[in-house]
Amino acid sequence: MSIFKVNVDIAVYIISIIIVVLLVLPIGNTILNKIPITSHFIVFIPFCLLIITFLFVPISYKVTIDKIIINKVWGAIEINKADIIEVIPPASDDLKGNIRLFASGGLFGYFGRYKSQKLGQYSMYAGSIKVNNLLIIRMKDGTKYVISPKRKEEFLFCAKQM
Repeated sequence: MSIFKVNVDIAVYIISIIIVVLLVLPIGNTILNKIPITSHFIVFIPFCLLIITFLFVPISYKVTIDKIIINKVWGAIEINKADIIEVIPPASDDLKGNIRLFASGGLFGYFGRYKSQKLGQYSMYAGSIKVNNLLIIRMKDGTKYVISPKRKEEFLFCAKQM
């Protein structure tokens, strides 16, 4: 069993810090200035969405003899190696025309459902969108996962062993 951390871009850290600060400041202001309770709801709804988003952040990838596991803050996605067609680095144009269908595009990482011209729909659980940091896991049922493990070459070696 090998554990691989998520390779995270500096842009993810910057976006996340800015968004968190922009949401925390109004909350502090409403509490300190004793603003009416109705204003609290307006401020706390985005804060709750922020917390919910954080629960889906990928934190590591685990490769065992028969599975690849994507560990998130809350829960995990288990991928049986027997169901995998291939684990490969993406071509430079695989993510071209990439759009978010239901996903986070930089806040705490890149995760959720995406669609690109070449790959079609796929699930991304990554901390980077730089093509040289990514791997694509193609499944027999057509499902695709895009991940960004540190030590990518070692991950590839472990993923291909059964």
